[in-house]
Amino acid sequence: MKKAIFAGAVVSLFTLNTIAVNAETNAAANYYVHPHHDHDATTDHGEHHRHHHHHKAHKMLEKHKKEVVKYLSKYLNQPEAKLNKIVEQHKLKMKKLIFIAVVSKLSNKPLENIIAQKNKTNSFKEILDNNNIKREQFFEEMKKVHRDIFTQIEPTKN
Repeated sequence: MKKAIFAGAVVSLFTLNTIAVNAETNAAANYYVHPHHDHDATTDHGEHHRHHHHHKAHKMLEKHKKEVVKYLSKYLNQPEAKLNKIVEQHKLKMKKLIFIAVVSKLSNKPLENIIAQKNKTNSFKEILDNNNIKREQFFEEMKKVHRDIFTQIEPTKN
């Protein structure tokens, strides 16, 4: 059961699904849900029912790279030019950059250190364990960062 829960968490992480998003209170949730479904419906397990429209979120992040980098620059207190160089050098997609930035911030380690760890393993658990980050802490921070980014890029949405 723990492996199934962990696998679900990893899939959620890499598909940019947020945990327990309430579409009525969070405008960013509109990017993750289908407009013709009841978004407050819960499953038998008490989790909010979410749809897998993550490809829209990924496309939106890629379309708004400049805004994502600008946000992460402030979030990490790093120059935008440095982040742009890292993105270009490592051919990073925005979803991976966000993951790396959150781990970097929570672990207080340089981005390059986290990128090196990510290149050695695809194990989400291993990366968090290596950096003494609790899963709950990580997911809360990811939820906050995604909410902030989507709130920032929503006004520029075409």
